[in-house]
Order: sequence, then structure tokens, then C-alpha cells
Amino acid sequence: MTEYLDTPISWGSEILNHFVPIEYKDQTKFLHPPEFSKQPMFEGTVKEALMRKLDDPIGYNLTFDELVKEKYESGKPIVFVIDDYTRPNIHTKIILPMMIEKILSLDVAEDDFRILIATGTHRQPKEEEYPKMVGDQVYEKYRSQIVSHDCDVEGVYVGESDAGTPMEFDKLAFEASILVPITDSELHYFAGVAGTIKEMCPGIASRKTVRQNHPKMFNRELGFDPGCKLGGTKENPVITDIKNMVNILKTKVSIFGIDTIVTEGEIVHISTGDLVELHDEAKRHIVEMRTVRLPKAAGIVVSGMQSWGINLYQAGKGIHAAWNATKQDGKGIIIAVAPLPDGVGNANYEQVMKETGDMPLQEGLEYILDNYCTTETFKIGNQKPVDTMRIVKTIGKGNLKMISDWDAEQLTKYYRVTPIKQPDESPVDALRKEIKSYMADNPDELIYIMDDPGLYVIIE
Repeated sequence: MTEYLDTPISWGSEILNHFVPIEYKDQTKFLHPPEFSKQPMFEGTVKEALMRKLDDPIGYNLTFDELVKEKYESGKPIVFVIDDYTRPNIHTKIILPMMIEKILSLDVAEDDFRILIATGTHRQPKEEEYPKMVGDQVYEKYRSQIVSHDCDVEGVYVGESDAGTPMEFDKLAFEASILVPITDSELHYFAGVAGTIKEMCPGIASRKTVRQNHPKMFNRELGFDPGCKLGGTKENPVITDIKNMVNILKTKVSIFGIDTIVTEGEIVHISTGDLVELHDEAKRHIVEMRTVRLPKAAGIVVSGMQSWGINLYQAGKGIHAAWNATKQDGKGIIIAVAPLPDGVGNANYEQVMKETGDMPLQEGLEYILDNYCTTETFKIGNQKPVDTMRIVKTIGKGNLKMISDWDAEQLTKYYRVTPIKQPDESPVDALRKEIKSYMADNPDELIYIMDDPGLYVIIE
């Protein structure tokens, strides 16, 4: 009877385990964030650290208490801005109740705050997803005060950014006494660092704002601009434009940010204050906290997705993370593990992939860049085919594999993914079968297991 290693990865709300034969123990490595990143960067409890940070914000002359005293007006709500259902929201469910308690202690009326969900251009949340975002108790007590951003509802126009992006944001932001984004910072595959300022754009921006900002990521020859990469912010045209927009927005609206870094389910860093400065502060920490340096790329990288396994569009983040760890000589394979209960997850991504499904890779890539990635044609989702195609182009056709419960025929025909799970097969059995088959032909290859789409792997 075959014995298997302990290698737990996420499958929706479940955990899969024991799929790498123990005979490959010396060749298998589970990729975790560096050990130092798991240690809290503050003393005491999360609540104690948060309260200290509210009294010592970055880039603010006022404490949070003083800001509330100065800005709050009865009938003009304090608006908390939070991540939507596509994110883990570990930090939200911890920080939001503390902040509600805090403002009530400052004599803000209980019906005088709102919770604005930063959906960006994603679909509206389903009813059962609200407790997963804010927690059961907040949902039960304050459901009527939760509002979901809709990028297609006319917002408030505040002019153009320095790069010419029309700036329009959710009107609730302009009805607020104070806007309080509650975020967690992570690496992002084209924005460099997510969290903080991205809660404003794309989080609560109009569709036309996002579709003018995001095409700045593209490069005709390379697919993506060289500055648009994990951890890259200095010469990143997308995040530079967003920073400029937020600097303009904060002259119209009082914004007090709360940012966290979460490592393996625990908050390890908290900062508060000016949202743009919080982004810079996060960059100083998050790159090294998420960077895994390895001497060699692996033949197999198994990538779990955590909450990003909800659909194919979001699972692309885990695929991108795995790509950096995979041999790019046509012999390495990525096994993406994602149940995909929401299917594709983005209509624009779906349209473009279906339109180019029969084209050779390079032809399809150029077609997408020419027809769907200009400021006149771009829609959110059009960037994902570019990333998918450059990944397949470097690792080899047929080497991006997936274990999911979604339509195998569509994955093969349109999305350049090779499905390896049969309809009546368990995901663990499918993993075992694929790993055994690959290692039978490549017995000396390395196997990397990763369950964190936020990791940045550097092969040295």
C-alpha cells in the first residue's frame, strides 16, 4: 500500500491531502512564506496593536479619535470599505467589528455608518456570501447598512488623473464623513502590490475608470509592461496612475486607511493613516515577506487557490504564482487545484478566450493585444488571456493542467488548460494519478506544493 506525504492544500472550503508518494519525500518541498513573516510585527493582541496604530497614524497629524471628532456629522455616515467575496476577508472579520465598536465609543450613532463592499467590476455578492465577508454577527446586526458597489451605476466624477484617466467613484464615498478602507496587502501579478489604494480603484471606481487605467499594463512585444509584475511598483504605470487618482480623491473626501498583512490566516502587521503612504509602507514589508528563493525550478508545481478557487478568472492568480516556480523548458507542469463553483467568473475573459481558442498561441496573443487591450477596447478580464497565454507559451502547450469540477471540454477547447480529473474521480485520486504518471517518466524532478497565490518565487 502506497504511503503519502502530508501536503495539505485548499479545495474550496475543504482541504486535500496525501497525494505525493512518500518515495519522493526528498524531492518534494511545500512552499511557505518565509518563517520571519509568520511572526507578528507588533506586541500584544491584534486589538491592542490596532488601538495603538489609530493613535499614531502614518501621514496624519490627527489621531483617529480626533479625526472623528472633527469630521463626523450626524446623518453623514462613516463608511467602511471592505474587500468582496473573491478575497479571504480574514482581516475584515477581525478588524471591522473592532472598528464598529470604536466609532460607537466615540458617540457615532449606531445607524450612522455604512459598510461599502469594494466589488470593483466583479458581480454583485450572493446572499450567502455576505456573512463570509463581514462575519455572522456583523451581518445579522447590520445587514441593512451594508452596500455593494456597482461599477455600472453612475458615480461622482472628479476630473482626470495626470495620465488622462477619467475618475469616477461610488457616490457613497462623497456622502461620508470619513471613508475608512480596511484592507490587507498582498503581491499582485500586474499591480505589484494590492490592498490600500486598490480599494479605491478598481474597488469603488466606475467601469470606465478601470477600463482606462488597467490597459496601462500591456506591452505589444512582451504581453505585459516590464514594470507590471509581482511586487513591482516603482515603474509600474498601473499603480502609479492609481496612486495619483487616490491623491486627488483624498482632496475631496476624508480617507483614513487601515491596512494589514495576513500570513497563513493570522494578522502579522497593522498600519493606519494616509492610504497612499500605507501602500508604500506595505511595499516595504510585503515583498520580502512573500518572496521564496529557490535554487531550482520544479518539474511539477501543485497550486492550491484558497478563496481564489471560486472561478477560473480568480484562479489565474494561483497559476501565475506557480508559473514562477515551474521549469520553463517545455517539460515542467503546473497542476492548478480549484473547484471553480462559479465557472469562468468573468464574461470578458470568457469571450476573448473563446474567440481565440483555435488560434496558435502567438497569433492569439497578438490578436488580443490589438483588439481587446487598448484604452478604447479594454474591459476587465481581457488581461487574463494575455497572462494565460504567456504562461502556456513558456511552459509548453498541454502543461497547464487543472483539477476542477467544471466543464472539462470548455477548459480544453477554449482556455488552453488540460483537465485531469474525471467526473467520477476524487481530486486526491486525480492528483495521485497525475503525479505518479509524471514522475514515472521524470524520476529525478522536483515537486513543489504551494497553497498561497500571494507567493513570489525567485529561482536564483
